Amino acid sequence: MLVKIKARFCFNQTQHRQGKMKTVIVVSGGDAPGINALIASFSRLAAEQQDAVVGANGGFAGLLAGDILELHPPRTAWLASHSGSQLPSSRQPVLQSTEAQHKLTATLHQHGIDNILLFGGDGTLRHILPLLESWGIACIALPTTIDNDVAGTDYTLGHDSACNYAFQSIDGILSTAHALPGRLFMVETLGGDSGYLALAVAYASAAQIVLLPEYPLPAHWLYARLQSIAARDGYALTVLSEGIPSIPALTAAIPRRTGLRLRYTALGHAQRGAAVSHRDRTAAREMSRIAFQALRGGTRSGAVVSRHGAMTLHHGPLSGKAKPPPDYQRFAFVNQLPITAQPDTSTILCKGGRQTGR
Repeated sequence: MLVKIKARFCFNQTQHRQGKMKTVIVVSGGDAPGINALIASFSRLAAEQQDAVVGANGGFAGLLAGDILELHPPRTAWLASHSGSQLPSSRQPVLQSTEAQHKLTATLHQHGIDNILLFGGDGTLRHILPLLESWGIACIALPTTIDNDVAGTDYTLGHDSACNYAFQSIDGILSTAHALPGRLFMVETLGGDSGYLALAVAYASAAQIVLLPEYPLPAHWLYARLQSIAARDGYALTVLSEGIPSIPALTAAIPRRTGLRLRYTALGHAQRGAAVSHRDRTAAREMSRIAFQALRGGTRSGAVVSRHGAMTLHHGPLSGKAKPPPDYQRFAFVNQLPITAQPDTSTILCKGGRQTGR
């Protein structure tokens, strides 16, 4: 049965070679600013070639259920500037089912779909893309996550917009910090158990302290540095990742140990809904162009990645390994730590990760 379905599925590839192609867009995992711009750009490119684009309503769960929406440029274009995703996502592990390969292949054949354009983060690109390749399903994956934690690419769509959202909040916090000195301020970013987003925000906003899950710090160091900075500057700004464990206990301990008032701001999921920046609009345009050309050229598996400042096509799945930790030199620079040595973690403030339920 699987052989027959696969043979029929290849017939769609013959149609593709003759100039007609039908692509289904699947959004897997969390949303990110720029996804709608990417959907709109890809849909327009397809329409110009008289190709068809549809979208899965609810990730792979929706696709397996046959819940598929038509995507036309007039509908997608007006949402291009909006954050979020016009195609609902899903984190249901439906592809782990023993029947998933058969159901997915049958669904694609039933709807005349030639290939998949897959949006997602670290887990999607590390696990789903190679799975689809092993099943013989043509797919190009696009790294779309504000966390910027996907191995094999220097940049992921949405990261810049999320940083800009954080900067707006921090600018407001610094205004009141200068107006009424003698307080501590902490800003929590998203990022899951990865510190890439928090470090990017801290470095560019000139925060005096940054706390990341990857580089635990001694609690006594933090208290002393907060007191020192507040005495020198009149305030202290700390940026930390949501992946730091026991944040409530930490924020309760700081005022007791420093004798200073603490004001805490969690940016939360509003970062995902940030206004789409120029960089992310440009990245969306580039990603869609490269992905469309790859699928039209018959590429069976690959990912659009950013390397050395340019978007390019990586053929085949990306590395199955996790992305290396964030830049320690930048981490050390923000915290004014020795760059040549890791900090002492004998009495640690933050170690390990936590489930964020994102």
